[in-house]
This record gives sequence, C-alpha cells and structure tokens, in this order.
Amino acid sequence: MPKAAHSLLKREVLKLLETEDLPTVKEKILSFPPRKVINPLIGALCHREEAVRWKAVAAIGVVVARIAAEDLERARVVIRRFMWMLNEESGGMAWGVPEAMAESLANSRALAEEYTSILISYGWEEGNFLEYPPAQRGVVWGVGRLAQVFPDLLKKFRAPEYLLPLSSSEDPFVRAFWVWSYGQMGKEVLGELLPEVRRRLQEMPPLELSLLFYDGTDLRKTSFQEILTETLLRLS
Repeated sequence: MPKAAHSLLKREVLKLLETEDLPTVKEKILSFPPRKVINPLIGALCHREEAVRWKAVAAIGVVVARIAAEDLERARVVIRRFMWMLNEESGGMAWGVPEAMAESLANSRALAEEYTSILISYGWEEGNFLEYPPAQRGVVWGVGRLAQVFPDLLKKFRAPEYLLPLSSSEDPFVRAFWVWSYGQMGKEVLGELLPEVRRRLQEMPPLELSLLFYDGTDLRKTSFQEILTETLLRLS
C-alpha cells in the first residue's frame, strides 16, 4: 500500500475508534479491507484512551475472524505476530496484545482450537508466564472472554487450574479480571475446583476499584465489588 494511502487509512480507522460506539465500530470496521486494516488496529492498542484501546481489541476480533474465513493461514500469521509481540525477545510492552489475541480466538473456532492452550500458558507460572502485570490482566480477561463462547476448550486445556494462583496477584486489576473470568467460566467449567474458587472469592478483601472493559457485548463500566457480587451469585 502506498504511504499516503496507508496514512489515510490509519486516520480513518482512528477516527472511527475515537468517535463511534463499540457496536458501530464492529459493524463499520468490516467495510475496510481486512488485511489492510489490521495494522492500524494493532497500532491503536497503544492509544492513550482506554475506551479506544478496548474498541480496537473488539475490532481486531471481527477482522481476524474475517481473514480466517477467507484464508486461515493468513489469520494464523496474525496470531503468530501477537505471540511474537508477547515474546521477551521482541522488546515490546505487549499493551493490549493478549486481549487482541483472545478476542481473535473468541471470534474464530478454528483459531481457538489451535491457540487457546497457548493463551492459557501465558497465565501459568510453569508455562509461558508473562511477568508484566498489564499483560497478565489481558490474559485473565481473555480467558474469561473465551469462556463465554468456547467453555469446552477452557475445560479441555485446564484453564481453571492453571490460572488459579492469579487470584492472589498483587495487581488489583489482575485480581478483578480473575474474579470476572472465573464467573464467566461457571460451574460446569470449574468442576471440582468450584469449592476452592468459592473460598477464594469469599476471602477476597474489599477493594475500591473502578473498571472499564469490553464484556463481550459492549464497553462496561463497573467496580470490583460489583463483579465480585455477580460472580458469587453466579457460582452459588
């Protein structure tokens, strides 16, 4: 793509992310050529506004799914790019990358079957554990997002077991997304771990924390205490 055309596309994508609500973004982003729009969307993961970053995550999901439907190998290339960005050797900060990877899997069963185990491994201390707390937040959120659409894969790859230690993370946002994620898993996925998860939830100390995140449908403003109450009710 010529440099001028690329710059124009980038500006159009940013304007869409900055001015439209999330459902509109997910609808309109597919009017752009998927293979060309993916780079501006990945770039928007570093945007200064949290809402724009989350909209970029959601948009990446539908775009990668469109690419996968047309050419699965090209979609794999995008996922492998995310994996490289999460590699220490890449030198990147991985802002929003676990979320983007997870949302891509959530929108494509074929990709999810191949890469869900890798996403889970980023939250497992004996796996490809990501030390950086913001990256851990993305992994835990991503597992919760996948629980909404492919709970069987989380059960198959033992996500509840591997991410259990993150309930005691020193990062409050990791703990908050852990609570949300395990609530999305539900009783069936948690299985025999349900009593232990309930115990950890009941022993969670109060936390004054506000959150904005993509809940699989739209952007959601909530609090740690609200998420904790919802999860306890869901798992009761």
